[in-house]
Amino acid sequence: LYALGSDPESAASVGINVVLVRFAVYVIAGGCYGLAGVFISAQTGSGDPLVGNPLLLSMFAAVVVGGTRLGGGQGGPVGSVFGAFILMIVVNILLVLNVSAYYATIAEGTILVLAALAGSISHASVLAVQLRAARARFAAWRAGILPSQLERVDRRLKIAEPAHAQRSPASPRPAFHLRNAETLRYALPAYVCLLLIVLVTQIWLGRAILNPGYWNSLLVLSSFLAVLALGQGTVILTGGLDLSVPWTIGISGIILAGMVNGSDAALVYALPVVLVMACAIGFANGFGIVYLGISPIVMTLATNGILQGCALLYSQGTPAGFSSPMLRWVMTAKLAGLLTPIVLLMVVFVVAAVLLLGRTPFGRRVYGIGNGLRAARLSGIGVERTLILVYMLSAVCAAVVGVMLTGFSGQASLGMGDDYLLPSIAVVVVGGALITGGRGHYLGMLGGVLLLTALQMLLAGTTLPYATRAILYGLVVLGAVMALRERRLQ
Repeated sequence: LYALGSDPESAASVGINVVLVRFAVYVIAGGCYGLAGVFISAQTGSGDPLVGNPLLLSMFAAVVVGGTRLGGGQGGPVGSVFGAFILMIVVNILLVLNVSAYYATIAEGTILVLAALAGSISHASVLAVQLRAARARFAAWRAGILPSQLERVDRRLKIAEPAHAQRSPASPRPAFHLRNAETLRYALPAYVCLLLIVLVTQIWLGRAILNPGYWNSLLVLSSFLAVLALGQGTVILTGGLDLSVPWTIGISGIILAGMVNGSDAALVYALPVVLVMACAIGFANGFGIVYLGISPIVMTLATNGILQGCALLYSQGTPAGFSSPMLRWVMTAKLAGLLTPIVLLMVVFVVAAVLLLGRTPFGRRVYGIGNGLRAARLSGIGVERTLILVYMLSAVCAAVVGVMLTGFSGQASLGMGDDYLLPSIAVVVVGGALITGGRGHYLGMLGGVLLLTALQMLLAGTTLPYATRAILYGLVVLGAVMALRERRLQ
């Protein structure tokens, strides 16, 4: 285990069966999770199928506090057990001091960040490197030798062309399918699968293809994931993950509903407040990842826990207020009895998203970072600034979804974003993006959004129980991801 965690290639070179060891690790982990469920059921005297959801943050925090390195190769079960004891002691101290239980996730998230930061402090850590770089920049500024302080000189290479040289006629531009062959190769499968799902819906439920109401419902329900796909997809393109999406959605919707409370006039200042708050959340995520060297999974998971506690404290466990009539109209009204206004806004959003990732310097920097962090730095890309902007974009997209959900349902609720974390990642991967970053296109992600939404609508139209529908949905998503992976390998 330790050899594999330290260096998989070296472990394989000395004869360790890497595949078998990894398989055994996940089998053991699944057994431990099952035992934990048995213990919880024995302690509470009942079985709760959702009891494991709140334990994700606690589990990560216990492992990190116990000294296990997230990159692998260091740590052990004894340290994790002590880490769990430390967390429980902190929670019990808060209870003894009569502190609200809403602070529990805030404490766990803070401890997780501090433990990850303490475990990564060394001379070669990201924080130490950033501090040395800041000191060097300050010294260069005092000496007046920063590039911005020097006289600008045009250093572009100029090649003199002989006067008698004749320019060759411009070659014809390749056809669209040739210029975009790579994008089409990994984005089209999602649309092909979407067509199959629509045909199955037509056969099973009837009146899908020719029913305008079906397409309007599909586009309205897809709008939430379409916005999240831009934020989460941009993060994934850089090689990261944003696990703070659920409670960024939740706290944004709760604060907006509380400030608006049914007033269109209040929406004018409430919406900017929510978006500024989202920018602050994204900046905190990006700063911790870039300058403190904390893993994206740990940083965003801790932020999610902190936001959960903040939302509970703000609402005191019961969100108040409701959506403004204007926001409700945008999300639920019908223009000419056919089209919901949000559909028209989503057309504009999709065009803007495609241009942002495909036609701007920011988009090119995102792909550059995803293809290689070191190469991006050597190419002159402002990696730190770009990554912070990426996580700010993700948080803003999550906040917008919180606003949209509030308008769609008429009010905000606790946990309103919990069902959107895994789909926000799944639509990106199903749309052809690499989970390790560097490859993907927003149109492919949009295809993944439409595919999964159409699948949900098909399952919702059946008489199957919710649990069965959830299992089928997960199996189809897993199958789609595996099929795309096989296609890439071929």
